[in-house]
Amino acid sequence: MKNDVFFPYGISNFAQVATQNYVYVDKTPFLELLERQQHKFNVFLRPRRFGKSLFVSLLEYYYDINRKEQFTELFSKYYIGKNPTPLANSFRILFFNFSGIDTSTQESSRQGFNVSVRASIERFFLEYPIFNDEEKTFIRQATDAEELLTNLFSCYKTQKLPIYLLIDEYDHFTNEILIRDLEEFKKSVSQNGYVRKFYEVIKNATQQGVVDRFFITGVSPITLDSLTSGFNIVKHLTHQEEFEAMMGFSEAEVRELLLLVLEDKSREQSIMQDLRNYYNGYKFYPLSQENLYNSDMVLYFLDNFKGKQQYPRQILDPNIMPDYGKLKKMFEVANWQENIKVLEEVLEQGNISCEQIYQFSFENDFGRREFINFLYYLGNLTIEGVNMAGEVVFKIPNKVIAELYWQYYAHLLQKMNDLYLEEDKVRKAVVQMAFGKTEEYFALVEKLLKILSNRDYQRFDEKYIKMILMAYAIQGNVFYVQSEREVSGGGYLDLELYIKPNNPSEHHQFAIELKYLKKEQEHLLPQVQAEAKAQILEYYQKDSLLQSKKMLHLLAVVVVKDTIFVEEVKF
Repeated sequence: MKNDVFFPYGISNFAQVATQNYVYVDKTPFLELLERQQHKFNVFLRPRRFGKSLFVSLLEYYYDINRKEQFTELFSKYYIGKNPTPLANSFRILFFNFSGIDTSTQESSRQGFNVSVRASIERFFLEYPIFNDEEKTFIRQATDAEELLTNLFSCYKTQKLPIYLLIDEYDHFTNEILIRDLEEFKKSVSQNGYVRKFYEVIKNATQQGVVDRFFITGVSPITLDSLTSGFNIVKHLTHQEEFEAMMGFSEAEVRELLLLVLEDKSREQSIMQDLRNYYNGYKFYPLSQENLYNSDMVLYFLDNFKGKQQYPRQILDPNIMPDYGKLKKMFEVANWQENIKVLEEVLEQGNISCEQIYQFSFENDFGRREFINFLYYLGNLTIEGVNMAGEVVFKIPNKVIAELYWQYYAHLLQKMNDLYLEEDKVRKAVVQMAFGKTEEYFALVEKLLKILSNRDYQRFDEKYIKMILMAYAIQGNVFYVQSEREVSGGGYLDLELYIKPNNPSEHHQFAIELKYLKKEQEHLLPQVQAEAKAQILEYYQKDSLLQSKKMLHLLAVVVVKDTIFVEEVKF
């Protein structure tokens, strides 16, 4: 039965996955690759929900000397169990996880960091009863993370078995500080900052042989780059081609997971296409031939799909929604107005180009280039390719992230124009569109246009109007919104609103041809309306995708300055 297939959605403990009958996409060959590449001090960065914590747990159980007797139970089903490496079960593990720290104030950030480090050391005491009471008292008397770790390593020097140090989410709390207060971030990682001092202690321990190797995961290089002079021993594996698929899922891996639970195999291709649209698209090496899927998003979908063979009610994992709030805060880093220009360029053009940054420096301004790369490391942009100038072209990776952007853009439009009560109205109007009632939706768009048209700084053209239509249409979790799709036989359709696959199919859908006229061109309205109607009808007659859509409305929409004229075209 398909309900007997268990996906480890939200589970980051490898032992649970290995022993409790969960499906595991085997990433253990990368353990062999990590040892073979000879670098002992490694950092690997990926966006949130890419399986970083589960991989760090894999390292813990594989290398921990305490788990030696569990080796067969844990690894016999996987590649590494059949091909063990020389260093299996050869270390004591010192494990830090810096998520969950309260960063609301400077004091709570520092105290939270200290508490987290202390908790990890107490766990080390429990796992390895190698210290006497006097040594433990000496270690515990310290108050700051730097001193705690210094005391621990000082007492450990007499031990022959080296430490493998693991840090998961190393930058989780520092990124939150960065978003909240750039100056506080700089202070915490500066030469006398508490974060910098902590990592200097680790570096000293590697030089003394106490820490033989470490593996650090996180999202962005900003924190480590700020520590460069004090912590310059790391090897960044993030952009190396051979490690690109160490976290995240390939197309083949996703298809194999889907087929484990899919009862009607005729649905395979359509479901895979939806998974590509919503969860795929990530590339971390510019010359890669294949994109990666966000692993947690895929597992969320499959875990909800397997029982009734239906899409989850929310195609966007509800656990992603807090990221929407963080996305809004990210745009406030350094220069908000310049960052909003980046957002508008991405939404309008579909991509944005700049030099890729492998190392950030706060000796320079945090400008456009830095902000684009920050969005990339956090998973809100990904690599599309390289342009003729040698710049990296970044794009929005998938529909999940696109919807977060458009929701934020709609929020901005309403906030900047004092339409604070419009968000709920817009969502309700979009839901009404699914029942064939478009009047309220276009009335709300027109209301916004009339406010904007009185402001000289606003640029009015067809593209800008379309961005507003899209920003509003994406609200409500109803429509899959597509812009400028190339139709069969040539031409580009301005806007399509199709019912999302997680919604009932017996709802209305829309294809829109959009035209814009300035006020002085109003006399051309009948002519332009006729052109728009002819264009949308021509697209329908030659495009098989349009013809396949049920309950489809063809709309010719002409905007004259700030007034919207909508006509439905019969076919």
